[in-house]
Amino acid sequence: MKPTITVYSTGTTEQTKKFEGYISAAFWIGVDHAEGEVGSVKVRQPAESYDIEVATLSEFATLLVERQINFAVEFFSEPTQQQPRAEAVPEAAPALGPLPAIAVNGTEADYEVELNRIKDQYQKGLVTKRQYESKKLALLKKWKEKVEGKLES
Repeated sequence: MKPTITVYSTGTTEQTKKFEGYISAAFWIGVDHAEGEVGSVKVRQPAESYDIEVATLSEFATLLVERQINFAVEFFSEPTQQQPRAEAVPEAAPALGPLPAIAVNGTEADYEVELNRIKDQYQKGLVTKRQYESKKLALLKKWKEKVEGKLES
C-alpha cells in the first residue's frame, strides 16, 4: 500500500494535486513552492507500511518544515475482510437464548463466572456485540437487584 500525498494550492482547490509517492510529491512541492503556489500538504500513510516508510516520511516532513509549509499526517488501516461480513450478516451468529438461572444461591462468584462465559463467547465470535452487551446488561441487572435486595433486608 502506498501513501497518498495531497498538495493544496494557495487560493483555489482546483489546482489540488495527488501523488502516491514521497519522491514525486517532493519534486512537485519544490517546483510549486518556488512559484509560491503551495498552500498546505496532507499525507495519508497506511499503518501497514509505516515501519517500512518511516525514514522517507520523516525526511518528507523535514522538507515541509524547512519550507514552512503547513502539513498534516494521517495514518489509516484498511478494514479486514472478516469484519464487514460479520456485521453484514448478524443472523449467522447462533443465538444463545435466555441466560440460564444463576446457581448456588446467586453468589458473587457465580455472576463473575457467568460474565466471563459470556465474554469468552463474544471473543470467540459465537455471539454478536449486540447480543454480548444485552446479555451482560441483563446479568448485571440481576446482580444489582440481588445486592439491593440484601441491602433492604
